[in-house]
Amino acid sequence: MKTRLSRGLVAGASVRPKSAFRVVMAYDDFIAGKRAMDACNFLVFQLGGEIELRSSMWKFDILRNAKLNQIAVDDAIEADVIIVASAPNAGLPEEVRNWIDGWVSQKRGQTAALVALLDFTGGDDTASTLAYAFLKGAAASADIDFLPQEIRSIEKKMPPLPIAPSGKGPRPLADPLGGRPGPEGWGLND
Repeated sequence: MKTRLSRGLVAGASVRPKSAFRVVMAYDDFIAGKRAMDACNFLVFQLGGEIELRSSMWKFDILRNAKLNQIAVDDAIEADVIIVASAPNAGLPEEVRNWIDGWVSQKRGQTAALVALLDFTGGDDTASTLAYAFLKGAAASADIDFLPQEIRSIEKKMPPLPIAPSGKGPRPLADPLGGRPGPEGWGLND
């Protein structure tokens, strides 16, 4: 992906005009990947339009392949920002920890940031807590900034449909506007 960004600073990473700003994203599943892309888009928004963005995305499963893992390590070594996004209460699989171990020692002395998007939704958050500790330690070892973001989604359950007094099915819903027309601009195509 190539996008034009503006001159600025992001998490301590200096950005020079006409240079490429590199972002590497590693993610667990579709939702985590979307969350990583949203974070990358936020960076694009913050930086504006004077530099070139180069990003790559690596699904955790892909990092099992040794050759692809090495390519991802090389991407991370060159990256200004590394984003790791987990699924709900998921830890970091061995291949992801190996990938991180592959670039940590080579990042020392570089200006960069590790963004951890960790999902603590649900019951047992032990795996997410361990992932947090691992990523925090990796950032410290690499001497780069650590920017954790905990996600704690509220799981919403739909209430059961009200049953008609006769017991034969759902009751019709009341008209929320009491028969009045909706406000202007409320329609789908307004």
